Amino acid sequence: MALTAVLEGLETLTRRSRVRICVEDRTLHEKRAQRRPPDEPDLWQRLRPLLAEHQIAWDEGDEWLDEVPWDLAAGLAYHQHRGAQVRAEARSEETTLAVVLSRYLVERWDDMHAFEEADEVISTLRFSIGWYGDKPSTEMAPAEIVDELGALFSSTLPHKQHASPDEFRAAKRVVTDLLDWMVTNGHLDADSARRRLEDIGITVDERASVKAFVDAFGHDDLVPWSDRSLIEADVDCQYLTIEEVTADSLTFKDYDRGYDDEDDCPLVGPIPVRPEIAARARTGWRILLSAVKVRGEWRLVQVVSGDP
Repeated sequence: MALTAVLEGLETLTRRSRVRICVEDRTLHEKRAQRRPPDEPDLWQRLRPLLAEHQIAWDEGDEWLDEVPWDLAAGLAYHQHRGAQVRAEARSEETTLAVVLSRYLVERWDDMHAFEEADEVISTLRFSIGWYGDKPSTEMAPAEIVDELGALFSSTLPHKQHASPDEFRAAKRVVTDLLDWMVTNGHLDADSARRRLEDIGITVDERASVKAFVDAFGHDDLVPWSDRSLIEADVDCQYLTIEEVTADSLTFKDYDRGYDDEDDCPLVGPIPVRPEIAARARTGWRILLSAVKVRGEWRLVQVVSGDP
């Protein structure tokens, strides 16, 4: 692969040039230096005249590994490789939802940034749709298709390493474009897509706000687990609902225990927080957290994630 990269790079030149070749492949350097018989005689036969034609400098150091040209070359190589995979998937004669997603990606391949953003979202979406990916799209009602796509935002994406607000917004862009494309190509009707896009807009904004709230907590806002002998009560990595928000505190309620009367659900708080964090909070949000009560005061130990 390294030899092919050198060869094809030199073949693109249209005039005699000074060339710096940065290759990490030690075998290639050894063969060049020792003039050992090559393992790929056809490639070397094409390469030798090109090496003679240009002024070549071989770089065997590691300092260039962090340079922008190296990163760009690696990115372009992966882009080509991934594009070949997606095109192969899209050529399938089947019209499953998975194949439809590959055909959508193929049409975005020319724009490297748009393709990579779409590919990342679609890879999560493939997990979200599960076995529906292998079901012929012609056997799925439009509402069924958009419902499966919507699961990306309601369950899969939020729990994919706790997606950031930027990831939510990127997913919104991609799925909006995907639904428009599916309408244009006859896979969905416009009304079904429009209703789903309205739902997605609301869901993304809410989840991005929850994530921004969770991310606002820093190390100084949380306390380590205190001496066990001093802990009067604790909540260990559990979903609690924000019941009350003041300018500098939050109070949570444990609605998940299944009490017959909501008034009987235990309270956790008030917990002191910075005003900047309190300003981001909304009542009704379910937050996954750990907290301890010491000397009559609740304090947060960990804030993990949340749901609107």
